[in-house]
Amino acid sequence: MQRVPLAIVGCGGMGGRHLLGLKALADSGLNNIELVAACDVRRENAERLADNARDLLGTRPAVYGDMEQMAHEMPGLEAVDITTDAGSHHRVACRALELGWHVLSEKPLALTIRGCNRIIAAQNKSGRMLSVAENYRRDPLCRLTKALLEAGVIGKPYMLLDISASSGNKIIILPWRHYKHVGGILVDAGVHNVDMMQYYFGDITEVYGKTERFEAIRFKPEGISSLSPFYEHWSGEIPAQIEATAEDSLLAILHFAGGFNGQWTAFHAAHGEGFGRMMIYGSMGSIRSGGARSGVPPTVTLDDGGEMTADTLLNLVPDFRLDEITARLYGSERLTSYQIPFPEADRRLLAIEYYEFGQCVLNNLQPEVDALVGRKDLAVCYAAFESSLLNRPVTLHEIEAEETGLFEAEINEHWGI
Repeated sequence: MQRVPLAIVGCGGMGGRHLLGLKALADSGLNNIELVAACDVRRENAERLADNARDLLGTRPAVYGDMEQMAHEMPGLEAVDITTDAGSHHRVACRALELGWHVLSEKPLALTIRGCNRIIAAQNKSGRMLSVAENYRRDPLCRLTKALLEAGVIGKPYMLLDISASSGNKIIILPWRHYKHVGGILVDAGVHNVDMMQYYFGDITEVYGKTERFEAIRFKPEGISSLSPFYEHWSGEIPAQIEATAEDSLLAILHFAGGFNGQWTAFHAAHGEGFGRMMIYGSMGSIRSGGARSGVPPTVTLDDGGEMTADTLLNLVPDFRLDEITARLYGSERLTSYQIPFPEADRRLLAIEYYEFGQCVLNNLQPEVDALVGRKDLAVCYAAFESSLLNRPVTLHEIEAEETGLFEAEINEHWGI
């Protein structure tokens, strides 16, 4: 099978997670990516990833401390996977496109809308392909949820509710998720939530939001979260406490282009009981999402049919089929649940991202999540922040066209965007 020569640029925790995705892809029998280089300004990170790649993939990629040298010494390199910190995405992606490489970029596409717009301009000039690594929508059970909605199982869509509460005053995995200049948790995690809402319901056009910071001091948690094994190597760098500068609470009313509405609440300062749920309501019933990487099936409740889960759902969508790579990784074209540990489910979704990226490069195809989708996901987050400052609804057009950007101004200044 033809393979795309690719370099991972940014070899910290996320780069290591992506390497595990490449291992899952290699084991699938549908591998269309060849890791040939690891690049990081912290060369020790690149060396470490290269060593791990040798153990996992059987070949050690070349190691570089900057992209210019890599471009000079590897003329056959076709693509890069950007897993650097979000604040550098605009610089790294623009330069990668200028160097003639196709780009797979971790989310968010950039740290601000101005950064996204620069990347989009660079892509348009280069003629290269760019894909944003949004993995939640690729979960087979999220695909099933989408199929149920498209089949009209719950009738005309009315309302979407995405509500979560967690974390109290603890550091969420790593300190940078609490610093405004690198996005904060409401951006870093929020683009995932927004991507799923727009995947299910279509484009959001207007946001009325309120954001706050409740916990100014955050403390290093005891124990580990489901994601911590990916970042364990850097756990010693986490201080006992930090001063947070990013907001930790968001409450937003969303208006979709299709005429329906949604509520998005993300409360990352919740003490006591935590929870999370996405509910989709229509004229005939509801769908409760099981979420991504959980293996939990969606639950359909109809006015006249009671609650349906598991294989009963497949009767509602007889034409539903997963694509080849997803079916290969999850064992079936049609499934309603799976029992796979979180880290394994995570790497399989990354493998699906990689496979699609490879197919797009090899066959000149457009990715499912392109730069415009990635920009809109980020724009919804910033529309909520902007609305909170202006105390009025904010349209997505205003944000994407940079007609208003009070909240982002400080971040743009910090990064020189």
